[in-house]
Amino acid sequence: MSFLRNLFGMKEKEERLPAMAVQPKNEQAPPAAPPAPAAWPSPAPEVSPSGAEGEAALPAFVCREALLGRDQRIVGYEFSHPQSLQSNIMKKRARVRQFYDEVLLRHLAGLQLESFLGERLALLGVAPISLAHPMLADLPKANVALALHLGEDKALPQDEALERMRADMEALRAQGMRIGLKWRVPWTADMTEATSFWQQIKSCLDFILLDWPEFTADAAATEALNRLIAHARQEPSLRLIACELAKPDDFQQCYRLGFDLFQGAFINNREPGKVTKDAANRLRIVQLLNGLRKDEETRWLTQELQQDPVLSYRLLRYVNTPAFGMPRQITGIGQAVTILGRSNLYRWLSSLLFKVSDPGYYEWALAEQALARAALMERLRRPEEKDVTPDALFLTGLFSLLDKLMDEPLEALAEKILIPPAVSSALIRREGLLAHYLELAEACERMDPQDIAQRAAHLGLSDRAVNLATFDALAWAHEMTRLD
Repeated sequence: MSFLRNLFGMKEKEERLPAMAVQPKNEQAPPAAPPAPAAWPSPAPEVSPSGAEGEAALPAFVCREALLGRDQRIVGYEFSHPQSLQSNIMKKRARVRQFYDEVLLRHLAGLQLESFLGERLALLGVAPISLAHPMLADLPKANVALALHLGEDKALPQDEALERMRADMEALRAQGMRIGLKWRVPWTADMTEATSFWQQIKSCLDFILLDWPEFTADAAATEALNRLIAHARQEPSLRLIACELAKPDDFQQCYRLGFDLFQGAFINNREPGKVTKDAANRLRIVQLLNGLRKDEETRWLTQELQQDPVLSYRLLRYVNTPAFGMPRQITGIGQAVTILGRSNLYRWLSSLLFKVSDPGYYEWALAEQALARAALMERLRRPEEKDVTPDALFLTGLFSLLDKLMDEPLEALAEKILIPPAVSSALIRREGLLAHYLELAEACERMDPQDIAQRAAHLGLSDRAVNLATFDALAWAHEMTRLD
């Protein structure tokens, strides 16, 4: 790989980064998909660029996929068109790609990204021609980062095209927006051209994205990867994002190599051999849940909670959050139980079943997905709907993923926890109206646009209602996971 040695001025012998300790963690989309892609309807632009009509149909949905940080928690999302459309877009000429970028930007500009994201990142893949698009001004600069996708061909921008791209990048970075580049193996074929391009562009970059399968396809690509990482680490502000990680082993390898952010289907699978040891904690929570179902007295509930310092601490912390608007701090468990009420106490305890003492990325993501699914189902309920309650929708969504965390069938869990009959019927037999709401929530997570539209219509819900409920549910779930 003399190319990369010349490209980055490296010596013949180069030390690799030392292996880094990997904290506990966990894998391709099995039935449960912790904050995996979700999809929302995307409005068409008012006017399509001349020549774009007939190139391809407008995408109907915008999708999101979680980005993990080195602490194995979700730090942001990558927004894109559906995967089935992505590869075709990359093959189009610049103006058509700009058209699709505008669809994406128009959709996101209409949403309150700041309230949904909080401090999280929104990563948008765009073509260089879209860097000067005026709609970028409508996006929150503190949250948004652009990832440049230069297309399928091996040619790199040069001369006037490169200067124009650099000027646009610098202008956006001056406004506070971060810029990245998806680096591709084929660019290593022309040593002179790639060297010149890198030297001129690196000062404008905040991060580099690498598709892991592309850089591990053969020995030459792997060698290129190692040298690229070593060079990137010479730029203190440059961050590395590993994309398309399929398995936990991929994540571990990228973590040891020093990548900063991680994306891919690996998030959906627990790391082999990692077993959570929270049986005792869950047993007490189950006892409390069953006590609530049996209508035990408040005094009994208070005594049971007081026997568990961790539960007591969590309850007081929860009830003293700004959401409850307490005029003074609540310090007594009995008082907290009274303020929260039995229904909310049941919901809160149910969510604690997803708390684990030694979480990795799988547990963090699964807990957030369960909370988001529960909140989404609750928010999808129409005000005039009389056949289901908000509590039933919330519990159905929450308990629908409990088997993935506890490695136990839902049938057995329903007996242990005394799940309400309507909820149990929806979970185990997929019967009743609750099951229809659950299947809509699952369709959103699978990123199946046609299925989402059909199920939403069946429940009398508009695309906009599903869209807004999804964002609100995600924001709430994120806030809840931050309490720990």
